[in-house]
Amino acid sequence: MNGDNSSPEGLAALESRLARGLAQLNYPPVNWVPEKVGRDGRIAADVLIVGAGMNGLCAAFALRRLGVANIRQIDMQPKGQEGPWLNYARMEYLRSPKHLAGPALGLPDLTFQAWWQAQYGQSGWDALGYIERRDWARYLTWFARVTGATVQSETSLTGLRYEDGLITASAANGGNEAQIFARQVVLATGREGQAKPRIPIPFAPHLGAGVQHSSAPLDRAGLAGSRIVVVGLSASAFDNACLAAEAGSDVTLLGRAPHLPTVNKMKQTVYPGFAHGFPNLPGTDRLAWLRMVAAARVAPPRHTVQRAARAGVKVELGVETDEVVRADGALKLITSKGVFTADRVILGTGFRFDFAGVSELSGFASRTLLWRDLAVAEGPEDELLDCPVVGPGFELRPKPGHSAAGFNRIRCFSHAAQPSLGNLANDIPQASEGADRLARAIACDLFIEDADYHRRQLEAYSEPELLGDEYP
Repeated sequence: MNGDNSSPEGLAALESRLARGLAQLNYPPVNWVPEKVGRDGRIAADVLIVGAGMNGLCAAFALRRLGVANIRQIDMQPKGQEGPWLNYARMEYLRSPKHLAGPALGLPDLTFQAWWQAQYGQSGWDALGYIERRDWARYLTWFARVTGATVQSETSLTGLRYEDGLITASAANGGNEAQIFARQVVLATGREGQAKPRIPIPFAPHLGAGVQHSSAPLDRAGLAGSRIVVVGLSASAFDNACLAAEAGSDVTLLGRAPHLPTVNKMKQTVYPGFAHGFPNLPGTDRLAWLRMVAAARVAPPRHTVQRAARAGVKVELGVETDEVVRADGALKLITSKGVFTADRVILGTGFRFDFAGVSELSGFASRTLLWRDLAVAEGPEDELLDCPVVGPGFELRPKPGHSAAGFNRIRCFSHAAQPSLGNLANDIPQASEGADRLARAIACDLFIEDADYHRRQLEAYSEPELLGDEYP
């Protein structure tokens, strides 16, 4: 940085400095992984990464930094639309503070702060409050470019199976389906990757007919003058309520809780001790900690609630919806506090873990060890138990009595890993710690699997240090 607040250095200068720093760190290192041939006769990928949002991009760069270069990466969204930020995310600003390093993997010139200051200077950084959602999406697009990501866009994973030391991944692109052979697969598929939208029972019959989940597309142009009811007190519920109100809707937000939660306990987990220590707590303790957070509920951000107040969103607390009926062209919500009428209902009710329901994992899901296999549920909504039990490198594990073949080749690098490893694949604060752990585990497994090859390389190594002419 040139230090002149009025004259930002520009992205070209930042990228030049980043490239120089990487070269000084001997990046990229030599690819040390021997080639394996797939059943199609072509070289198999050492790692297939499914997803090119923040976690997927950070994982790919972490692997390349360790000399694992033969990577395939796919994402179901069009290029530049990866992750939730330009899709169903509707917040005005990110929840995370601007100073967090996120996916930068310890490189100052790869942080959002460096990217922002290069364009807007120190004064621009000082003036920035929270990061706007679209700016974060632009930063990740830049991150992908400068870290050398190669992503096959508009490509969805449709199936996985294991055979002869390789995972066969079926991938659909448009009307075409192809097979990708890989030694390791990383599922960096986001919060919804091993989950499904949570739909409260009274609303289920009307889903798609006036009722939609907050992750579904929302046509802002068609909202003006309509009566909207948003269900939930989560941050995403407030985000959708704000968007609808700002588009000209009469918006009421309904929450079951008698009080709006005021604390976000997860903010207390953003420190290295939690990142590295939580995965080593006994399983019962990990569940107890996360259940405590869930029971306390997570407060929406202050700036989001302020936005809702400015937009005129009405908030009704302590409302339990018993039934939803359609009458006179509208939806009638029959609740514990009377009847609410809506032209449209948006469910800001989040996602429910549903690992067993992930169609592309059908060959593994029924045999995958879940927390439900190890712990007793505490109430009907103890959804953490539907998460897979993953190992220290995010690898899946089989249920007792089932073959372990292939399980350690599939890594759940998403929110569903939280009961096992905490927030390492959950959000911005510990993205680098998670990607580093993942990459090191994969590098270790690849080396051990190829130990015979590496020993032969060591035995054959004969480059002389002394040439015989050292003494005259």
